[in-house]
Amino acid sequence: MCEGKSAQEIAMILGCSVYTVRTHIGRLKDEFNVYKDTALIAAAFRNRIID
Repeated sequence: MCEGKSAQEIAMILGCSVYTVRTHIGRLKDEFNVYKDTALIAAAFRNRIID
């Protein structure tokens, strides 16, 4: 996501369905209590999950 890839592109890279990718993104948003993809990426940076 932080590289600008769509859910479909991520699914192709990981070899899973788009539904699976969207489910994981949704659960991460719930975990970090955010609603937008950009807010999720920002939260991941703040928590040093990605750099």
